[in-house]
Amino acid sequence: MKIAEYLKHHRLVMDGAFGTYFEACFPEESGVAELCSLTAPEKVKKVHRDYIKSGAKLIRTNTFAANTMFLSDLEQVKLAVARGYELAREAAELGEEIFVGADIGPIYDTGFLGKEVVLQEYKEICDTFFSCGADIFVLETQTDFAYLKEITEYIKSRGDVFVLVQFAVDKSGYTRDGISLEKIIEKAAGMDTVDAYGFNCGVGAAHLFRLLKHAAFPNEKYVTALPNAGYPLTLRGKTLYGDSREYFVDTMEQVAGLGVDILGGCCGTTPEYIRALRERLESVPRGKKKIAKREEKVLPKVQSCFLKKISAGVMPFIVELDPPFSADFGKVLKGAEILKHAGADLITLADSPMARARADAGKLAAKIQNELEIPVMPHIACRDKNLIAMRSGILGDYMNGLRHFLVVTGDAVARDQRGSVTSVFDFNSISFMEYLSRMNEDVFGEEPVFFGGALNYHGANPDAIIKRMEQKIENGCGMFLTQPIYSGEDIERIAYIKGRTQTKIMCGIMPLVSYKNAVFMANEMPGIRVPEDVILRYRQDMTREEGEEAGIQCALSIARGLKDIADGYYFITPFNRASMIARIIQQLKQEI
Repeated sequence: MKIAEYLKHHRLVMDGAFGTYFEACFPEESGVAELCSLTAPEKVKKVHRDYIKSGAKLIRTNTFAANTMFLSDLEQVKLAVARGYELAREAAELGEEIFVGADIGPIYDTGFLGKEVVLQEYKEICDTFFSCGADIFVLETQTDFAYLKEITEYIKSRGDVFVLVQFAVDKSGYTRDGISLEKIIEKAAGMDTVDAYGFNCGVGAAHLFRLLKHAAFPNEKYVTALPNAGYPLTLRGKTLYGDSREYFVDTMEQVAGLGVDILGGCCGTTPEYIRALRERLESVPRGKKKIAKREEKVLPKVQSCFLKKISAGVMPFIVELDPPFSADFGKVLKGAEILKHAGADLITLADSPMARARADAGKLAAKIQNELEIPVMPHIACRDKNLIAMRSGILGDYMNGLRHFLVVTGDAVARDQRGSVTSVFDFNSISFMEYLSRMNEDVFGEEPVFFGGALNYHGANPDAIIKRMEQKIENGCGMFLTQPIYSGEDIERIAYIKGRTQTKIMCGIMPLVSYKNAVFMANEMPGIRVPEDVILRYRQDMTREEGEEAGIQCALSIARGLKDIADGYYFITPFNRASMIARIIQQLKQEI
């Protein structure tokens, strides 16, 4: 009998955790459990057999982490996948009508290799399972839908295959990538390539019950629930779960009453949990799902004054200031006030540029915006914070009234500091823009945040630059701020990129203030080109006032050359000399 036919007439009990149970049974096996399919096959089969003896009708292969994040290369992955399926199949012969699910865990693009590379690895894993005869696929502990459409379509194209997709949510009902349980239900229930969907890992039974109790399902598609055995304790490097079988089973009976079709366990559960669950559910009738269409609330999107301006095609003036190295923010605050009176539309604050610690851009942005009543856009560098800190930071910034952000990957930590300063890079700029787009959809609702990206236009291959821009645009990027422009050649490059992307480009202008400053920028700042004719505008014996005047006139000349190309001006303030930028803005406003 096929699993789809079985589910028409029966509720199904799956197995419990493989990894934590395997570790408890065989503490001497300290490596990746998936490799034990190759090195200790009888131990792997024992785990499967224990679950089958406990009454599990569907067991999952020991392949959750069989991917290149955990194993040495793709060849080793394929060996572990093939052997893992073979062992589960052999163990299944112990019972009557036992289903075997080809288990696939999430693959993250930790090296930022691109979506196609990750998709190809998924496909290679699927092909290996198909070569073994798999007809049930379990994609579990997912955190987003990034690859699911393509992968499930690929699996379904291979024939009569049952596809089960499970997501891991936290106590608040969100995945680590910020997708809500309600959104998962709505989207997965509507996917023709998914036969069953639900939730595993992340939470204990009580929290999963609470979340599902308040959920409504759009249709009768099969739903799964495989919570953890409560929450773990870490002791001496080991993750320990308490024995809460009775509580787990009592709660899972309530989960079953919500119409959940497939029940089992995840981390911390054992064959004893599954035996107790199966015995309890034998006398419990199959529950009915609460079927209801999710009401789509169409709310008007609130736009900031800045966003209204650029949407209307009005050329804005954006000015960057650097947060201080110390706790003294007086100069920055005074500079922002000068720029506001000069007609700046948006202040933007760098996030520890050059990987040198400065005051937090988000906190300072909130202070300036609230005190001066001018929109402020902090930069968000992906270098310094993990996913948890990035999300909590955005939520805090939002609570403080910030609605504009510039997302950058972040300058690399200097080589001489790498022993003491650690880069994180859970995201790059492209992937964090995708994350922000999902937060706009699920969290910020009627008043979404607006975010832009940086444009390094100097690369040797402009088409590669454009491709990267298109990825950012696809992920919700609303504008680009360029590096400083100094030459006619730069202007031509910007015009070419602008013509190919049809996006909002705010052209960067940074006045140089002295001969020394010009020579330094020309020779020591990566990605910035200062031509000789610009350097020749300065003399070594210039006074400060003469240097600033030369910088202002040069900036005005560049701005005039960009007038028909730029969607706005982005001024980078040299040494926080806001009065220089104020003069430039005032002059350009008169001319425009």
